[in-house]
Parts: sequence; C-alpha cells; structure tokens
Amino acid sequence: MYDYHDRREKHMENTIMGPEIAKSALLIVDMQNDFVHPEGGFAHIAREAPEARVDMPFLMGTIPHVKRLTEAFRAAGRPVVYVAHMVKPDYSDAQFPYWRLGLGPGASRPFIVEGTWGAQIIDAVQPRTGEHLVIKKGFGGFANTPLDTILRAMGVTTCVVAGVTTCVCVSTTIRGGVEHNYRMILVKDAVAEINRETHEAELQTMARVFADMKTTDEVIAMLARTTAASL
Repeated sequence: MYDYHDRREKHMENTIMGPEIAKSALLIVDMQNDFVHPEGGFAHIAREAPEARVDMPFLMGTIPHVKRLTEAFRAAGRPVVYVAHMVKPDYSDAQFPYWRLGLGPGASRPFIVEGTWGAQIIDAVQPRTGEHLVIKKGFGGFANTPLDTILRAMGVTTCVVAGVTTCVCVSTTIRGGVEHNYRMILVKDAVAEINRETHEAELQTMARVFADMKTTDEVIAMLARTTAASL
C-alpha cells in the first residue's frame, strides 16, 4: 500500500544534508597585502588613525591558519579558490561605497587598486598554477563574478571559507553562497575583523543561520577522514 508519509520522510532524509567535505572547495577571501600585511593599507590606518581601532595583530593572525588550510586542501586534492577585491585607480568600477571609507582617487595612498602591491595576495598564501583567482568589485565573492560557474564546473557543493574581514567580505560571500545553495563552513580561527567584538557578534549570526562553525584543526581532520575513507 502506498504510504505518502513514509515516502515524504525518506525524501526529506535524502535531501536535508549537511556539508560534504569530499565535495568542498576552500575559498580564501581578500588575503591581500592591503588587508593583512604590516605595511599594507589597513596597517597604515592603524598607525595613523588609532581611533579607527584597526586590530592588525588579529587580522595578521589569520595567515598561519589560512596557510595550513591551503596545504591541507591541496594535499587532499580539493580545490583552492582565491577571491580578491580589486578596483581601478579612479574607483569607477567599485561596487561598494568607497567614499564612506575615505577611499577613492583623492585618498593619500591607493587601496586595493589593481596592479599595485597592496592588491596582491600575500606571499605566504600565493595561488599556485591552475588555481582560480576571482576578482570582485564589491564585498561578495558571488556577486557579478564567475565564482558560482567555477565551483559548479568542479562539482563543488560545499564552501569552506577563510580570510578577511569577518563582518564584511567574508560574511557577504557566505550569504551569497547560501543564496546559490552551497553548504557553507566558516573556519572561525581563520577569519578576522578589524574589531574583535564585532567579529564575535558576526560569528554568532553566521552560526545561527548561514554556516557551520569549524576550527582549522576540525576542517583538516574532516579532510583527513575523507582521504582515508577513499583509500
């Protein structure tokens, strides 16, 4: 006898799924000199405008965690995709309110301007040959970029997200990933914000709705289990 309720429950069991680390990609967001290098744009703001409360040690503390994640994903044969914020010198292609941040053609120094040292990915986590570098003009990695196309072409269902900053480009990228039906993992010790209080508040919002929270160690252990299971 056909039992609609049994069939419906089985269907829900098959469709309600969590992250799939075996089908994941690492998304590295904005690990650029201007954001996390001690001579980059944020660092200059931290020195020249202490009232801005830019916590450079916190931002730079993401680097070793992101480096470990890139090494683990490469070792597991999973994709590493870089997302970087770059704009033209006159900011004519910028898709964010740069003037509210004191940026633009009249600023004292260029910030995330294409072709400059500040816009480059930091040396510690440089992309390898064959790895994708997605350029975004605004805060979200999925907005007006080929990121979704790239991930789907590689069979990715789960995005593991690391980088800066937690409340702006990281969280906007995670929200965009959710809207594209990806399962999202936020690596909570591999992301940072200019202010630790707002960082912690954003993690709570992300955990409540948008992403699974994991540490770098937990993600690496997940990759190791998947690799072992495939041998």
